[in-house]
Amino acid sequence: MKKMLALSLLVVSGAVIAGDSGGDEQPRNKPFVMVDTSMEKDAQYSESLATEYINANITMGVKTPSKTEYSVKVGGSLKDKYSGTDELSNNIELKIKQSFDIGTFFLPYVAVRLGEKFNSDTTHFTHYAFDAGLKLPLSESWAIDIGARYRNAFQSVEKYQSTRLHAMVLYDFDKYNTVGLRYTQSDAPQKLAEERKGWRVHYQRNY
Repeated sequence: MKKMLALSLLVVSGAVIAGDSGGDEQPRNKPFVMVDTSMEKDAQYSESLATEYINANITMGVKTPSKTEYSVKVGGSLKDKYSGTDELSNNIELKIKQSFDIGTFFLPYVAVRLGEKFNSDTTHFTHYAFDAGLKLPLSESWAIDIGARYRNAFQSVEKYQSTRLHAMVLYDFDKYNTVGLRYTQSDAPQKLAEERKGWRVHYQRNY
């Protein structure tokens, strides 16, 4: 599993860097870079006792003319526990996303992800996720994105299972620069681990 993940990350990273120059008349792959930061809270605690998570990530990817997106995300998460103990974890994740132009005003999409999480206690585990959603353009600059994600670890001992809903507002300054604000809410069988509410802001540079 880890060898497959490493090879996939290498291939996608190469595609992001190289891209496809194409010609003036030819559709080409379009690389992008996105940075985001977010804050989450455990949903089951009151505000005064909530565990906080501060996350920061950078994503490199490429979009193909067929609306397929390949990306690699690396980042970290600082867990400020209500008990007063901070924990830091890092994550690397491969994502393949496919959008579908079905001739309507909205654009449905599905995605699959494969990642590796590294905890501050030197343990690590592999996880996967499935996404589905809709992007609804409101104008040339504004759009709304709504969707859901299911995530779990391959190892049953890891309490990483959750189902997350999101709603996001997107604004395109131009064809190269986009910002977004997203609200998420996660539900999980292991409520102490993955039941959260949070906000994320991101900036994406398209090339």
